[in-house]
Amino acid sequence: MELEIFSSYIPNVATLAVLSQHECVNIQTQAYYQKQTYRNRTQIAGANGLLNLSIPIEKGNKGTRLLDEHVLISYDEMWQNNHWKSFASAYQSSPFFEFYQDELEAVFFKRQKKLLDFNLDIMQLILDWLELDTQIQISRKQPLYNPTGEALISAKKTSAIYFPKYIQVFESKLGFISNLNALDLICCLGPESLSYLKKIDVTPILGLP
Repeated sequence: MELEIFSSYIPNVATLAVLSQHECVNIQTQAYYQKQTYRNRTQIAGANGLLNLSIPIEKGNKGTRLLDEHVLISYDEMWQNNHWKSFASAYQSSPFFEFYQDELEAVFFKRQKKLLDFNLDIMQLILDWLELDTQIQISRKQPLYNPTGEALISAKKTSAIYFPKYIQVFESKLGFISNLNALDLICCLGPESLSYLKKIDVTPILGLP
């Protein structure tokens, strides 16, 4: 069964669960870029609570709407250094951060021009870590109404999926926080991440009207 979703900045656990349970997933590139989504945002848990990290985007011409495939990353700020410091602070004491750190750093500090390319590089790295052979294809077809794809990247809506607990770095202080980004899961569970993902029932989000 094929599915169409949008690219996101370090996919959340819900997106990974969906990827782990499909043989082929299409990445939609022809939709208009929207703010307040995980296209350029990701969420981690730090010592002081939830931390939202955003990739700055180059501003287009006033009144012009950009397609996802045309969105460019801005490097006017040192956002890569700041985000990396946040990742290290949040996960350096996790069981598996050191194991994945070098590979992530090599991909993360590439100066990709397009947000789509940056997101896809990280997604592919994560799939490699999980040893998932899900095919990722780029779709340049005219987008249709896509409630599943929209739900997975919405930064405003709460996922309808139930996420079993796993031990998180700051769980004793913050409690368990579900559906953080892939780094949280993989740094905490390592090779057991795929087994965790396949146990998640994704039908509530796949069956959205």
